[in-house]
Amino acid sequence: MNCDSAFPDYTKKITYLLLVLAAVGGIVTQLIWGWRVSVAFSLAALFHAAFFLFLRKMYLFWTETGRDNLFIGRRIAGFASGRFFIEILLCVLVVVFTPLNILGFLAGLLSLVAATYWERIASAIKE
Repeated sequence: MNCDSAFPDYTKKITYLLLVLAAVGGIVTQLIWGWRVSVAFSLAALFHAAFFLFLRKMYLFWTETGRDNLFIGRRIAGFASGRFFIEILLCVLVVVFTPLNILGFLAGLLSLVAATYWERIASAIKE
């Protein structure tokens, strides 16, 4: 089955942007607020990068095995909805079991929003 390259290309761009944000955000927060905020921010941004890498790998696997588009769309939507509950669980784990700063972790989770806007602006400029 031929697969559309738009989704894998998008997830590749977002993963790259999230890795850049994790590194740059980690350095900036280290300089301003210290290691607890820095590590928390970077871990949260890396969580999103790993999630998008996982989605890309699963999409490519499903298209190679010949799954139909409805199946793929439902699975991606299911994983995306489940991500919210994983984020809640990770926030609880950060608060209860680590000395990391929860606000830094929440800011790192918001790095996905920044990466999405960054990608949209870059795509609009290219056009």
